[in-house]
Amino acid sequence: MSPAAEPLLSLAVTVTSERRVESVLRNIVQGLASQPGVALTRIWLLPSADLCGSGQEPSRSPEQTEYLRLVASAGTPVNSPGEDWSFLQGHFSRLPLTVGKVGQVAVNRNPILIKDLLSQNDWILRPEWAKREGIRSFAGHPLRFRDDLLGVVGLFSRKPLTEQEFTWLGLFANQAAVAIANARAFEEVERLRCQLERENNYLQEQIAERKRAEVALRQAQADLTHANRVSSMGELTASLAHEVNQPIAAAITDANTCLRWLSRDQPDLEEARVAASRIVQDGRRASEIVNRVRLLFQKGTLQRELVDLNETIREMMLLLHSQATQFTVLVRTELAADLPQVMGDRVQLQQVLMNLMMNSIDAMKDVDGTRELTIQSQRIKNGLVLISVSDSGVGLPAQQAEQIFDAFFTTKPHGTGMGLRISRSIVESHGGRLWAFDNPPRGARFCFTIPTKAEAHDSVLLGDRTGTADGSRSD
Repeated sequence: MSPAAEPLLSLAVTVTSERRVESVLRNIVQGLASQPGVALTRIWLLPSADLCGSGQEPSRSPEQTEYLRLVASAGTPVNSPGEDWSFLQGHFSRLPLTVGKVGQVAVNRNPILIKDLLSQNDWILRPEWAKREGIRSFAGHPLRFRDDLLGVVGLFSRKPLTEQEFTWLGLFANQAAVAIANARAFEEVERLRCQLERENNYLQEQIAERKRAEVALRQAQADLTHANRVSSMGELTASLAHEVNQPIAAAITDANTCLRWLSRDQPDLEEARVAASRIVQDGRRASEIVNRVRLLFQKGTLQRELVDLNETIREMMLLLHSQATQFTVLVRTELAADLPQVMGDRVQLQQVLMNLMMNSIDAMKDVDGTRELTIQSQRIKNGLVLISVSDSGVGLPAQQAEQIFDAFFTTKPHGTGMGLRISRSIVESHGGRLWAFDNPPRGARFCFTIPTKAEAHDSVLLGDRTGTADGSRSD
């Protein structure tokens, strides 16, 4: 054999360029076995070696490891027909550290060179094999990476090995250990990359599933809100019919008056024109009422815009006028003249006011004495508008004041328990808050705040423009 520096250097370059451990091991043993005079090359590794923190069993010293595992083998038999020297199973696949010079190399971490096996064959387990194949020398080098022992590379030669060849082989063994460690590190990085990719794909699927669930939840909330709104509006049917009937009746009266002015022997065109103008005004009033009701029934997407809450309060007072009159409720307002506009969905905010006002009217239906509903608006600190709706009704349920905003909580036989819950959700989706407390000497007060200048948060009721008002006191 003549393992000169140049062939071993070329082989070192080849193995260090590989990124798979299996390829590195195969190239090492095949490259050394192809050198002149080399009969067999083998590599044994410690099974507990962990080079790159892959989560495997921690590294242990050779003394703590009972055996070496054969991982690569290459050679060309001459006088042993039928033998496959690349076979990794069999007697030498697990080599105890107490056996032979290979185990001694692992335990002591020092290389061993036996120049003449004919005179030192006491450590060979199969001396007849060595004699038959003409094995003359053995060189064993530890494969060390940093402070860790990876294993042992053993070379069986049919020619005596020189000290220089032994030294060059030791230098190559050092490079081979680095190549094995690097390949293991590359494989671990690839394993982690694949694991991260799988985890990332899983997380992406979970995120997509969560988004689909959120969309479904919002749609369910929107459908529930719309159902509650329709149910609530049903309670106002009589009042709304009365509100619409008033301008229609007035229009009929004005039309008859106009006809009388025109039927005179000398038609009074000026009086007829005044009567006709009143007909137009009555028609517009009826149209406005119908439009407000239509919007409250309508489903659609959120529409953020500047909203004048004072004007919204007046609109709700007009819509609920007949309801308040029916139960002899005096409606009073204290609206700030300099109230700034807020950014929000007009119809949702109308729904909140409608729900609170209907709850207050409902709370006063059966009480004796003055029935008064007061709506106040004012500008407070931190850029907020405060709206309060107070009444002189039965007040909040005893010891249950904190529960009135819970879903499905109601003190009414026919309440749904969703009105106040949805109203709070609407207010919170606008960046505000809704709360309630007693209104001495009698009744309750509901307050909510809305930011004057803020980007509205994503509504929990996205997909439905409106809230609800079911007419119950604590639903």
